[in-house]
Amino acid sequence: MKHLIVTADDFGRTSEINAAIERAHRAGFVTQASIMVNEPAAAEAAEIARRNPALRVGLHLTLCAGHAAQGSALTDESGNFTASPPRAGLRYAFSPSLAEPLQHEIRAQFARFCALGFAPGYWDGHTHLHLHPTILRLTLPIATEHGFRATRLVREHGPFALVPWIFQRLSRAAIPHLEKHDIQFTERILGLRDTGRMSTDTIARLLAQLPDGTSELYFHPGAEIAEPDYAALTPLLARHAIFLTHLPPPAAR
Repeated sequence: MKHLIVTADDFGRTSEINAAIERAHRAGFVTQASIMVNEPAAAEAAEIARRNPALRVGLHLTLCAGHAAQGSALTDESGNFTASPPRAGLRYAFSPSLAEPLQHEIRAQFARFCALGFAPGYWDGHTHLHLHPTILRLTLPIATEHGFRATRLVREHGPFALVPWIFQRLSRAAIPHLEKHDIQFTERILGLRDTGRMSTDTIARLLAQLPDGTSELYFHPGAEIAEPDYAALTPLLARHAIFLTHLPPPAAR
């Protein structure tokens, strides 16, 4: 059996992205969206979710290239995180004094997610920084305290490339910690190697190659090179015997 979760990232970042995610969901392609709770259009995203109850929403934990809940040692004077994921990752790894403000920020984002009216389910991370060992260690107690039961591992098959290899290693290291907290995750992910280039043809190719088991395809509606043709993509799901689902499945909640 082939089960596919289709996730739209960056929900709440801009009104244009919100509109693109709603179109993708209403076209029958996107099953869930990950919200950046501190971004300008987060309240609008919550309203879109309320009028589309089948769209499951998770937390897109943001600790770089975005806005913080409040200014701290993590941010500049305007409350913005550094835009560079590698720079942010190095700071969080080698500056022990940042552990406390990181914990406060992570807790604030989970609380804001719940305050927007969303039920706990899954979380992932902007630029996949949720897999950073320091961030994962600080996040797991907070996530389980709020009732979150699933997250994203970034394991995409393909020829060797540095970035996918790094995330493979981070995902492998995360598994024992996730299992200890009974956190679910998918077997594989699609979209990392084609981030920003998820065209109709690219998605069609990924669907045709989808193996058995549960996979997650993620992309960024409203920020790709062009909006995919969902009317052309949706029939491919049936052609390749792919069943859309969520993370976590309702039976596992």
